[in-house]
Amino acid sequence: MDEIRLQGQYQLPIFFDLLATFLFAFSGSVKAIEKNYDFIGVFVLAMVTSTGGSLIRDILLQNGPPAVLLDYRYILMVLLAGTAGIYFYKLNNKMETTTKVVDAISLGMYAVFGTQKAIALELGVFAAFIIGFINAVGGGLIRDILTREESKLFKPGHFYSVASIVAIVVFLILGAGFKLNAQIAALIAIAASFLLRFSAVKFNWTTKAIRRNM
Repeated sequence: MDEIRLQGQYQLPIFFDLLATFLFAFSGSVKAIEKNYDFIGVFVLAMVTSTGGSLIRDILLQNGPPAVLLDYRYILMVLLAGTAGIYFYKLNNKMETTTKVVDAISLGMYAVFGTQKAIALELGVFAAFIIGFINAVGGGLIRDILTREESKLFKPGHFYSVASIVAIVVFLILGAGFKLNAQIAALIAIAASFLLRFSAVKFNWTTKAIRRNM
């Protein structure tokens, strides 16, 4: 189960990556507004949040220049999302619920798309898992570093990293294991990730810190 050669049957549309870029950029712009950043800061943080993970992904895969530098639609998604973040934040300055929903959806989408790109390059299961995970959490990690916040990736919380792991595992099981259509497998994986993340927030399910006296 080390190698999976499924590039012929796995062709997720670019729509998945573009939509995930928009969603992550939206959450990044809202974070910047909450930090009282100026106009430039909002769009810079939106860019970093939405493209950081995919840039790391493409650098690790070494399959030509990063997609964000080759396709203008990624930058367009960032600009649209940043503008939407500013507009909707002005309408309702309590955007916590909205950003949590957006975050929950985009985590799964980035996880699945990163995994798919690794599979398309004929990498093994472990490598596909790592690339998918980096794609999902990389942008958020860079965002937290720039805003000087302790990353949700490392802190006990509402299944932030676990949700992306679930998306990757479900996608690999359904696609590689059961040979399910890529689009269907992706949608199920994203839905599973979203339900876990959103339920964890709603019902306050949290991971636990490791303590000496455990």
